[in-house]
Amino acid sequence: MTVSEQFARVIVDVPGLPELDYKVPAEQLLAVGDIVMVPVGRQQKAGIVTGLRPWTDIENKRLRSVSAVRFGIPPLSSEWLSLTRFASHYYCRTWGEVAIPALPTFFRKKPGVRYQSSLEKIRTLPAPEKNPAPAPALDLNPEQKDAIAAILTAKGFQTWLLFGVTGSGKTEIYLQVMRRVLEQSPQNQVLLLVPEINLTPQLEERVRSHFADESVVVLNSDLPDAQRARSWLAVHEGRARILVGTRMAALASFRQLALIVVDEEHDLSYKGGDGARYSARDLSVKRAQSLGIPVILGSATPSLESWSRARSGSYRLLTLSHKAVSKAEPPRLRLVDTRTLKKGEVLSEEVKEAIGATLQKHEQVLVYINRRGFSPVLMCPSCGWKSACPHCSAFMVFHKDTRSLVCHHCGYTQRVPARCPGCGAADILPVGIGTQRIEEEIGKLWPDARRLRIDRDNFKTKRSTDKAFQDVHEGKVDILIGTQMIAKGHDFKKVSLVVILNIDSQLISTDVRARERAFATMMQVSGRAGRAGLKSEVLVETAFPDDEIFTFLAHQDYQGFADQMLKIRKRDGAPPFVYQALLTSEQKELPQALELLRHAVEAGLEIQSKLPDGGGVAIYDPVPMTIVKVANRNRAQLLIEGRTHRELLQFLRAWVQVIGPCSGGALTLEVDPQRY
Repeated sequence: MTVSEQFARVIVDVPGLPELDYKVPAEQLLAVGDIVMVPVGRQQKAGIVTGLRPWTDIENKRLRSVSAVRFGIPPLSSEWLSLTRFASHYYCRTWGEVAIPALPTFFRKKPGVRYQSSLEKIRTLPAPEKNPAPAPALDLNPEQKDAIAAILTAKGFQTWLLFGVTGSGKTEIYLQVMRRVLEQSPQNQVLLLVPEINLTPQLEERVRSHFADESVVVLNSDLPDAQRARSWLAVHEGRARILVGTRMAALASFRQLALIVVDEEHDLSYKGGDGARYSARDLSVKRAQSLGIPVILGSATPSLESWSRARSGSYRLLTLSHKAVSKAEPPRLRLVDTRTLKKGEVLSEEVKEAIGATLQKHEQVLVYINRRGFSPVLMCPSCGWKSACPHCSAFMVFHKDTRSLVCHHCGYTQRVPARCPGCGAADILPVGIGTQRIEEEIGKLWPDARRLRIDRDNFKTKRSTDKAFQDVHEGKVDILIGTQMIAKGHDFKKVSLVVILNIDSQLISTDVRARERAFATMMQVSGRAGRAGLKSEVLVETAFPDDEIFTFLAHQDYQGFADQMLKIRKRDGAPPFVYQALLTSEQKELPQALELLRHAVEAGLEIQSKLPDGGGVAIYDPVPMTIVKVANRNRAQLLIEGRTHRELLQFLRAWVQVIGPCSGGALTLEVDPQRY
């Protein structure tokens, strides 16, 4: 086959479009995995070559030509192409919808005249700001040594569930295994996934100090485009051996990936809400299986899906039951019954006394409440008016520092009205509490204490967030107030008191996973206390002190809690004992959204009628979503359940062929939804 006879099969990021055929210009020679620019309609789009065919295999000889080729970088590997193709099948998307967004923006733009010089700049990794001193060798306890030995002596693919109480030294196990894997071959590479961007700097610093002689790069959505492209290319070309990243790093292109570590594997951040909505954790397990390499899933509170697989034996369970610091003891749990609080009281007397006593010992206090702002809603006591968002079926949150009302769903902001818009009354009162109100109350009670509030309203840039956490670590903060940003992964040495507020909203939620998330949150937040051996305590304000969940929490008994939850899930026919997909519709009016889903139901029932036993799938009625309206779009949902993954996916693939593309349009399909 001569150059002029080449035709390329190309995938592009367009919902519903399959692989497309293009002519290859005579002066170019392509390879499978090359990134190209191709005309799609009137637009130029980035594409990836997935196959090459001779002239004789093409029926339509009047095809359009490839516009440009990304010369200068190696083609994407067959392993990476297989991974993205699998993800497209599993999550019911076109191949291009998964593969193209996984590339950095730099490689998705049409190359200009300065492309080569820009590529060389991106190819150059900057020198580290400082050369970290090699990390001191730590004394490992017997459980840590046994876990490392088990992972390293096993051959080929194996999923390891590293279950350890907070502070048990899971990270040290990651680092030790990573070192041994990198020593096995100079080409070996490691992927270390973390759930949150704000956890990346702390872990990155620890990895760099442990691997002072290795090239370590970071990949997350908070980085500038050029830096993302630099990290991606360094891993793609094998110049960087360790990649620390968030969800997007699960689809990075490696030259020789030899180990995957997923820290905090239970975290919802690994299941994305945009695009293909893939699970980085699940794809990591699949990728390790395809490559025949180990994957470590670490957590103090594993997801019930992972725990169930460990109980069944498909995952190998490694348990760390002791703190890595020998003198560290689990914190004592104390419950505060909020039914005894006075009206308008923010902090109970027990909480105030505990905070005061901790400050007197010159130790740190962490106050957790997963609600931003000063108050969740403003209300008029005269007529009952509430600060509802005009664009969403949700309330706008009162932010006292800016005297504004903010919708945390659509972002709509307005000034606080001087009088009630309903009746004109002068008194509009805040109802409920958020981080700002807690910060104000603590400032009144302990004006001399050094306070710091960390949430997404207060810290919006990586640099400022990193500096804030550094101040906590250095002991420059007495009382830390925050949301999920402070709940996990941080090794605060001087925190001896943790206060947990507003957990009841999760305990009474109808979401099937709400109690699982509530227990995980309380375990994670509790784990910030006493990590360096200080005698510690956790206070939880709740109106349900008799709830059995607190008995498990008091004993740090995740195993008992998880086993009980699995029995309940099995009895109720809930995940992980059934497999689910969620079809959602957004329209200007709610009846339109529901009607669109009803048509989808009819199409699904028609498919079912042709399958034995209905294909093992149940289709539920369309219903409005919990928050119906967001940004003036009304939303409805339709739940589909299958007895097995295979039956569910067979049905979904046939269904999508009838109802059309389910992304970026009127319908969105999510496989394995985590919220509904």
